Amino acid sequence: MTAFQSSRFKRRAIVVAALLALAGGGAVLTHKGDAAAKDKAAETPTVLELASSDLARVSDSTLIQPLALSGTLNPVRQTLINAEVDGVLREVLVRPGETVQAGQILARFEASDLNNQLAARAATRERARAELELAKKNRERNANLLKQGFISPNAYDESENAVAVAAAQLKAEEAQAALASKAVSDGVVRAPFGGIVASRKVEPGTRVGVNQTLFSLVDLDELEFEASVAVSRLPAVKQGQPVRLNIEGFGDKPFNGSIERIAPVADAGSRMVPVYVRVKNPGHSLRGGMFAQGEATLAQVEHAATLPFSAIREMDGKAPFVLAVENGKIVTRPIKLGLLNDLTKQAEISAGLKPGAVVVIAKIENLKPGQAVKLPPAKPAA
Repeated sequence: MTAFQSSRFKRRAIVVAALLALAGGGAVLTHKGDAAAKDKAAETPTVLELASSDLARVSDSTLIQPLALSGTLNPVRQTLINAEVDGVLREVLVRPGETVQAGQILARFEASDLNNQLAARAATRERARAELELAKKNRERNANLLKQGFISPNAYDESENAVAVAAAQLKAEEAQAALASKAVSDGVVRAPFGGIVASRKVEPGTRVGVNQTLFSLVDLDELEFEASVAVSRLPAVKQGQPVRLNIEGFGDKPFNGSIERIAPVADAGSRMVPVYVRVKNPGHSLRGGMFAQGEATLAQVEHAATLPFSAIREMDGKAPFVLAVENGKIVTRPIKLGLLNDLTKQAEISAGLKPGAVVVIAKIENLKPGQAVKLPPAKPAA
């Protein structure tokens, strides 16, 4: 090997050694950098991002304690109009669906027989009245004869008894004449109150007997909603409590009423107690027999702090609490419950939270107090 070649080989060896040294140092630096990054990541807490569907905000609202009801509507005033006399109908003046006024004539019976009976009874009454007058005159005459000693006291007593018998007979005949007069009046059938003819059971020329049904009449100005309440809920039900009704066929149009009566006895089989709600119906848009669903307001709180049931934890027999979000972390807040609305699934928070507080409603696994969370951005106002 020449001196030139030996010098060139030494320079190449120096360059290779330098490159190896640089590579080793870089590997050491890279290893130290990865370890520092891992340590830094271990020191940084995990932040859980929450969606809007995971959260609920305590709201200030009016909360009611409702009681669901279901039943049917029936007219408060309705009646069957029956025949008061035995006879043939001469006229039937109304048909189903017609509106009638109180006292309006609905039908007439043939009046000839009734009038004849009245005339006969009137004549018999007048005869009894005449017999009474004659008996009184005989008594007066016998009283004078008794004073003069021309008749015995027994004879006078007989005249006194004849007056009593004649007076009783007159009363009986007057009663029979009054019945005959009432029969003539009952031969004209009138509406007992204003309403709508619901049914007509007879036609002109029909012979009917006493108490046979002629018409049915209903008054639609007021209806009654009858529903049943479980005995366990009955202590909270009171007369006068408002009831909101949704009636089949009227969509979302509400009808309002109030509890008027509560039955005194529960049904032995179902353990349910009937309650009755009075509903005004000035336009007669409602009809008897309609099905309705109602909601009675048992209690009401204005400006209540409310949350959905899903936000409340350990409600079953244990002290309730919520997981609130405060300063970017999860915090346990014990609460006290007030009214509960089983229909809307809303609860009153009477203590422990104020309106505006944010709580977690989602059932997130391993979510514990102290967990850092990130809330979704607020939506811009419309």
